[in-house]
Amino acid sequence: MSTVDRNSVIADEQLAVNHIYDCVDQDQKAVESFRSSSLSDCPDAGLSPHPDLPREYGRREGHGGHHPLVIARIDLLDDPDDRLTWYIGRATVRDRQSDLALVKWTSKAATAWRLATPDQPADVRRQRQLRCSGSQVLDYSDTEIQVINASGETVPAPAAEDEPDLFLLADLDLARDGAMRDIVETIQRHQLRLVADERKGVLVIQGGPGTGKTAVGLHRVTWLLDNQHFTPEQVLVIGPHKAFLHYVRDVLPRLGSRGVATVDIAELWPGDIRGTDPVTARLIKSDERMARVLHNAVENRVRGDLATDETFNFRGARVEIDKTELVRLVEAARGAKGSYLIRRRRFIDTTIDWLMTQYTEATRVKKTDDGIRTQLEKTSAVSALFNRVWPSVSAEQVLRHLLADRDSLAAAAFGVLTLDEQATLVRPQARRVGDEPWSPEDLVCLEELRWLLTGDNERRYQHLVIDEAQDLTPMQARSLARWCPSGSMTILGDLAQSTGIRQYDVWERLADVLAAAEGWHIAELGVGYRVPAEVMKFAAMLGTKVSPSTAIPVSARPSSPDALEVVAISRQRVIAETVSRAQRLAMKDNDQARSVAVLTPSKYEFLSELTHRITAAQESTLPGIGQQITVMPAHMAKGLEFDHVVVMEPHLFDESDRMGLRRLYVALTRCTQSLTVLHSSPLPAELGGPNKKPVVNAETAEAAPSPALERFGDGDGFRAALKERTGVDRKQAAHARLKHMLVAELYGNDRVPQLDTDFADIVCEGEDGVGLYLISTQLVDTYTELRTMAPRLLEAAWADGREVDRLFLVLSRQPQDLWAVDVIKRLYDVATIWKTETGWAGLSVDTALGQ
Repeated sequence: MSTVDRNSVIADEQLAVNHIYDCVDQDQKAVESFRSSSLSDCPDAGLSPHPDLPREYGRREGHGGHHPLVIARIDLLDDPDDRLTWYIGRATVRDRQSDLALVKWTSKAATAWRLATPDQPADVRRQRQLRCSGSQVLDYSDTEIQVINASGETVPAPAAEDEPDLFLLADLDLARDGAMRDIVETIQRHQLRLVADERKGVLVIQGGPGTGKTAVGLHRVTWLLDNQHFTPEQVLVIGPHKAFLHYVRDVLPRLGSRGVATVDIAELWPGDIRGTDPVTARLIKSDERMARVLHNAVENRVRGDLATDETFNFRGARVEIDKTELVRLVEAARGAKGSYLIRRRRFIDTTIDWLMTQYTEATRVKKTDDGIRTQLEKTSAVSALFNRVWPSVSAEQVLRHLLADRDSLAAAAFGVLTLDEQATLVRPQARRVGDEPWSPEDLVCLEELRWLLTGDNERRYQHLVIDEAQDLTPMQARSLARWCPSGSMTILGDLAQSTGIRQYDVWERLADVLAAAEGWHIAELGVGYRVPAEVMKFAAMLGTKVSPSTAIPVSARPSSPDALEVVAISRQRVIAETVSRAQRLAMKDNDQARSVAVLTPSKYEFLSELTHRITAAQESTLPGIGQQITVMPAHMAKGLEFDHVVVMEPHLFDESDRMGLRRLYVALTRCTQSLTVLHSSPLPAELGGPNKKPVVNAETAEAAPSPALERFGDGDGFRAALKERTGVDRKQAAHARLKHMLVAELYGNDRVPQLDTDFADIVCEGEDGVGLYLISTQLVDTYTELRTMAPRLLEAAWADGREVDRLFLVLSRQPQDLWAVDVIKRLYDVATIWKTETGWAGLSVDTALGQ
């Protein structure tokens, strides 16, 4: 399209956008006119919002402030309202005739239109993304969904080239100001699909650094509220720390979602933290087995083993209860439903019933009232019996006694904890309950005990959003599951960025604890948008090291020569150089104030000195500094982003504690523009240090000889070499992960696959023949790489010896040369399938999955 034509389109879109803004102004003037003419004490009382507007009484939607109101245009081929052009934006806007001028992005129609693809067009002909600055249209980008061919038929548009979203890249290049942006204008299709996921239960979104998982979670809150799944007071958003909540605080209000509670996870469990447990004790207290220990500790407070019968004098009569009957009453109450205190009340009531029967028989009183029952219960000897047999206790009393008394702990932990684990938990009791040195793990245990004792939950929500959820402990997950009995949650996290006391190789452990009857499902965000490509490649080896089963995201950012700098420097100069570089990075860049963070190991000995020197330098520097430079331990940067990041002394992360390398991975992946690494000692092996194994560059290194090209004495020699090569591939954790996901699909379709034969990863026999599968976790993107892999299936089929009907090459992601998949099928009769964010795709994928 010529520049003249393009300018003409922009001019037409400007007229449409001007009309929408005029409708907004007219609506606002009508509201102000009504208010000024009203004599009521509540001038908003007469404003009746349209059903398409928010439900807040007497209020209008916000229009995004200085953010663009209009974000897209949709052209349809058919519409029941005979309207083929619609505009999508941040709010619902109507004209004077009450017709829709702008459809809010969260509406069901707008969602369906933006999710349309040539395979599933939903009557959409074209999607047009508009790039606006406020009300001014700057540019546009079209995606054709359906076209009309020469015969007048509507057919799917040809597959577009997989090119980066230029509008998104431009947005990513903007300076960060310490507050999170929303992504209404630039949300990608795979992200929007998760935002609008209406499946019940727990949705786990696994996403590496910069994949947008936090943005997806927050936009999902607005989508669910606007579509009336929940009300604001029914939703709770949980973040990893206060800095994170400050970072995201404006997103939901800007999206129009007010009244949603947000909380730092450290504040969820009430109580004063006065102590810290050793790591071994923390691991035990945070484990789900601790719930069984606490349950036993509560149940063990009940004592029904009286040595003698009990006799009481009441109102001149002698009443008694024999020990056999008392044991029966205790056991009956113990076996009933309900909490400890509810069952205690049942035991008291049934025991009083028994004693009242004794009383009426002894006094021949034919009628008693509640007053007499109450007097009997409050009789000192009777109440003493109740407190001795079934005492009324608090959570604090139970826990402090359990941790201080070895015998009580042994009884509660019998068959649950080992003797060494029990010994680890024992600690001396404080003089008073109020002085007990509760740790963070203790507070979670206390909440579990309160629930066991009372059965009450003060907090009840219909939907939870938990960010950085990979750091939850099983005991924390149990607590959160009780707060959300509906089982509706959005779980956001990255297993590779786990820095908590517990680590997980897969999400099943946590998800099973969090999920209710509706179960859980998982989706993965595999494309990174924040972190520059060079930085992500630099950190990828470390990410794989700390979490082998987790896929490292592929950066969508173009290469930049200034994105990564690794500098060796003397120990004496490291602080001065850090201050100098941070100052230079913070200078304004083309009138954009760039944010800078200096991230250090948690126990960095010069942290206070570094902070002081940077503060002093900023106070005395020239006025070119744009923003304050943030200095913080790396673990506090989780969930945050900065334009430039300086990471100091990475080798100290490895030496600090067992979580050091994970914190280093977090630190390295916080930037949007550049990463500077300053080190006075060799880098850790995972970052290119002296112990790092050499990496073979596929473009320059000599290719290793393939067994298929070597000379073998006979077929048995070739089979042996092929078997060895196949075994080497299977040692990769990513290989096993991909294999088991495929196996789960096959079992789900009533197939019984055979795993890890000598030459194939999966062999599946059915009524339609034998299928042989070879799994590759390499990046197989090009035609040349596909052509290299395909003969391996032919070799495996020959070596296997059985009649094979279908050959499948299984990849971890879609090849870039998508056209080559069909060529490989024609040349080698090998079908290629790959894992997607929501399932599987590829040639003959239904057959491959046994459907």
